[in-house]
Amino acid sequence: MTLDREFAAAALSSLGLGPRTRLLAVCASTEDWDVLCSLGFTDVVVSNLDETFAPLVPEGAWSYQDAQSLAYDDRSFDWVFVSEGLHHCRSPHRALVEMYRVCRVGIVAIEARDSPLVRLAVRLGMADAYELAAVADQGFRAGGLDNTSVPNHVYRWTESEVVKTLRSYDPTGEPLIEFRYGLRLPTAEATGGRRRVAGRMSRPVLRAMSTVFKRQCNQLAIIARRPTGLYPWLHMVDGQAQFNPGYRR
Repeated sequence: MTLDREFAAAALSSLGLGPRTRLLAVCASTEDWDVLCSLGFTDVVVSNLDETFAPLVPEGAWSYQDAQSLAYDDRSFDWVFVSEGLHHCRSPHRALVEMYRVCRVGIVAIEARDSPLVRLAVRLGMADAYELAAVADQGFRAGGLDNTSVPNHVYRWTESEVVKTLRSYDPTGEPLIEFRYGLRLPTAEATGGRRRVAGRMSRPVLRAMSTVFKRQCNQLAIIARRPTGLYPWLHMVDGQAQFNPGYRR
């Protein structure tokens, strides 16, 4: 999937970050670089498994990184960003927690959202279960699972999956998570004539439904900040969170 610039920019702009915010973009392309630069960020690293992007950004602004195993220390960046990239990973959840691990403040992830309406669209052939187009766009050589020629499953998230994943990764405090919703109309990626026509006809209905029922939208912006404190059953000992023997329910 290509980057939805408007939706991604709106999620990032809502954070009110300063231009010198240290940012890492994973599963990124030159589109991500362009969006981040257009928002005024000056300390950005874009990373990917695809080295063809390296010469297209300034020296030092690109890094070869597997989002599922980032070669950075904990809290190396203020914020970590991904757009339409986690579903290319063999383990989207592992990539999400890796982003969370190397962030100091928080993460922004723009991904496809799971819902009854989206599942119906997949059954009707209006949305893809596997992303064949991404591989075709890369000359059938890359662009799929872990940037191979094998088309990846389009993993679509729910809010509860995000919450459970981050709580499991870091059970020391409550992550501060908010969700924003967007609609990506099927005509944006429709390739066949039938899909294009059906997508055009369904536009008014989809717009109306997504306006009234936000959770039927097919795009999800995940904004997750690190906890502001420990859970009450924990305390710090020599810089490490440990169970507090004095805690009483």
